[in-house]
Amino acid sequence: MKTIVIIGGGWSGTLTAIQLLENSKNISVKIVNSGQPFGLGIAFSTTDSEHLLNVPAGRMSAFPNKQNHFVDWLIANNYSDNNLQDQFVPRIIYGKYILELFNYYKSNPQLKLIDAKATNIEKNGINYTISLSNSSKLIADKIVLALGNFIPSSPKSNTPEFFESPYYFQNPWNEDYLKNIPLNQNILLIGTGLTMVDSVLSIKKTVFTGKIFVVSPKGYTPAPHGKSDNYPDFYSEIKDRSMLEIFSTVRKHFKIAESKNISWRAVVDSLRPHVQKIWVELSDKGKQQFISHIRHVWGVARHRLPVVTHQEIFNLKESGQLEIIGGRLLDMQVINESTIVSVRLRKSSEIRKLTVGRVINCTGPQTNYIELKDELVVNLLIGKIIFASDLKMGIQTTLTGRVLQEGSKPSNDIFAIGSLLRGVLWETTAVPEIRIQAESIAKQIIDSIK
Repeated sequence: MKTIVIIGGGWSGTLTAIQLLENSKNISVKIVNSGQPFGLGIAFSTTDSEHLLNVPAGRMSAFPNKQNHFVDWLIANNYSDNNLQDQFVPRIIYGKYILELFNYYKSNPQLKLIDAKATNIEKNGINYTISLSNSSKLIADKIVLALGNFIPSSPKSNTPEFFESPYYFQNPWNEDYLKNIPLNQNILLIGTGLTMVDSVLSIKKTVFTGKIFVVSPKGYTPAPHGKSDNYPDFYSEIKDRSMLEIFSTVRKHFKIAESKNISWRAVVDSLRPHVQKIWVELSDKGKQQFISHIRHVWGVARHRLPVVTHQEIFNLKESGQLEIIGGRLLDMQVINESTIVSVRLRKSSEIRKLTVGRVINCTGPQTNYIELKDELVVNLLIGKIIFASDLKMGIQTTLTGRVLQEGSKPSNDIFAIGSLLRGVLWETTAVPEIRIQAESIAKQIIDSIK
């Protein structure tokens, strides 16, 4: 019986295990996991009911071939509501859905859960030896790297020693920053994406009375979801085009949509089925242009907020308690138990000084594997088991998740899923994408050992 070891027990690793167990009775599956709870990972470990899914319930099934699986579960568990397919339910509820699935499969005798951290992988003849933090070792025939998201990298600063102070919180997902929070001191959040939104909502629940400053280079914040208009597919106009040509074409269609009283969201949504194809077709230069100049605009348009969440953020801005600042951080210094933050304002030489009690890093997961300090990643890079993406996003793989090894040769034994494929697929972190990847990887593994 072949042994498949999945490193990482979050949602992507759990989905892969489920697909393997569903489709083969002749394998042993072992999940190695530490830190976050089995099944939930970072995204679905939240206990805050105000943290909503950013994808409607109708698109959140765990199974590609059972589109209503999550919605049916909601109804069976008395979460029914009007237009449930289009509802943005709390992530804590989705976490319950995950755990129910996980608990069903974990009783399978083919599955073994290992509460430890993988620290290294070494080739050992026809199989692999995986070293664990508890000093034990595993032998694997096939390996799936489901490492999930790493905590954000710290920004550049003229005083890097600030990052060792108790006023700086690098990990926005463990909510340590909420403990003993001074309710009348100001707070700085670095980054204006979805992680920032979660942090603002959590801070708000503490009856916080200070001001929340939010800084990012552009100062863009996620847009709200809106009405579901339809817009004609225009992929043929941008297929095999340069990044500049694609950008120009999309802007043209925004104007066409506006002239017909159609929401710009419909234009973006019409592109979504083609995003990975567009990304793959881009030249290296085009991908770099996107990352440097368009990524933040795409993030605003693509990764939208439920209307109720967007309204809460809007209300906080209107009240003056939340202020979004476009600019670059220059320095952060602790003076008399307060942090003085220097920001160079966007499109200006003006330096603004902010006085805050805490600084929380909400810039999003670190994706540059060269800079990661994670023991497993460091050892895999040294051992040439994996190679970092040239785009500084994840690792080098095929489009189907096979890890590229020396000479860009696809491995027959080691696969990657989720955020590790960011440089290869770009859109690769949401459930609708992860479930397809999990199904594909499981099929490749099972087909290779028949």
